[in-house]
Amino acid sequence: MIKKIIASSILISSLNAMTYKDAKEIEENYGVMKALSMYKTLSKQNDVDSMLRLAQIYSSGKYIQKNLTKSYELLKKASSLNHHKSSFYLGKLYLSKKSPYYNLTEAYNTFIKSANAGYAPSQNIIGQFLVNGIVVEKDYKMAVKYFERASKQDYIDAQCNLALMYASGKGVFPNFGRANQFAKKGLELGNKRCKKVWNDFNLSKYDKDKGWKFNFYTKP
Repeated sequence: MIKKIIASSILISSLNAMTYKDAKEIEENYGVMKALSMYKTLSKQNDVDSMLRLAQIYSSGKYIQKNLTKSYELLKKASSLNHHKSSFYLGKLYLSKKSPYYNLTEAYNTFIKSANAGYAPSQNIIGQFLVNGIVVEKDYKMAVKYFERASKQDYIDAQCNLALMYASGKGVFPNFGRANQFAKKGLELGNKRCKKVWNDFNLSKYDKDKGWKFNFYTKP
């Protein structure tokens, strides 16, 4: 109740929220359409979080008419301002064959920018580019490095991918105990990638690698 009163006062006092946080609070309490003009205003002021949210609204077509061109322009602008989450979504737009902007080279270049800046979801995707030889030549050892960087930020998909690398011996010596460790948390969370690796390599029969310190939570 108190939250709604605060949000109401923000809405009444100004149609142009001062911050992205204000606009998001309006959206949560009154819906997207009430916050839309605020996101637009903030986007014009180079607020990257508002750019991303507005791009998501345009791309979904759920609340307003779908407009991938506007979504693309917003993501590209936010990415140029080093907003790594926007770079990730821009990369996904380039990666989708359903997108008019489909371009694997642009996807790679966009993901690598945010990956090298430390953004875990992009690091995981770059690892997959390297494993599959998309745009660049296959490089399992480098793929492992990117998966490791993302795993240290507790990114589950990357942990599952690392489990596969250790179980299959790609880029590293095969180590089923270590694969067990990397896959176990994702398995418990119901991650399909981890579940597949766990079952394909029957990892339940291997003990964890006791000689290796396992710590996902050290920030890069």
